[in-house]
Amino acid sequence: MKSLVVSMVLALAGGSACAQDMTAPVRQLIEIAAGNWAVTDPTEDEVFGEEQLARLFSTGFAADYRAAALHPAYDLPEGETSGYPFDYDPIAQGQDGCAFENIRIVDEGDGAVTARFQNHLCFGDTADDKADTVLVFSVTEEGGHPVIDDFRPERDGENGGSIRQELREIAAQ
Repeated sequence: MKSLVVSMVLALAGGSACAQDMTAPVRQLIEIAAGNWAVTDPTEDEVFGEEQLARLFSTGFAADYRAAALHPAYDLPEGETSGYPFDYDPIAQGQDGCAFENIRIVDEGDGAVTARFQNHLCFGDTADDKADTVLVFSVTEEGGHPVIDDFRPERDGENGGSIRQELREIAAQ
């Protein structure tokens, strides 16, 4: 009887370990980005800072980001050897935008997590201004917790290019 109880406890413990919240790293990343675009009291947390790379992203994504950062999009201050590799914000999907509104994050299953939000509402009242920015994240488990391995923008129902592939292309320069 004791072995049956122990077996059941171990099975339940193993099951709960598999039931990780795959949306957690995406939620945290979107919160950081939204804070940076906030109108009142914006934050200045780096979406791809070392802390976030270690905590929210896979080791492969982090390595690709660091390699791309050796080829920054903008001139670096004297003495610095790496910087931001993008010439736009890959979360906001542009250089211009508004505060993030109506944020929705859904676990689609099989490691796909979709983030939707509106970040052009301050531009006007057109359909484009009201359209969602959609990012589809590939989330995997690494080191016992979920991490982002890649993400792609989705436009007009079509998947855009892999951000991780874009990092690799920048690094290959």
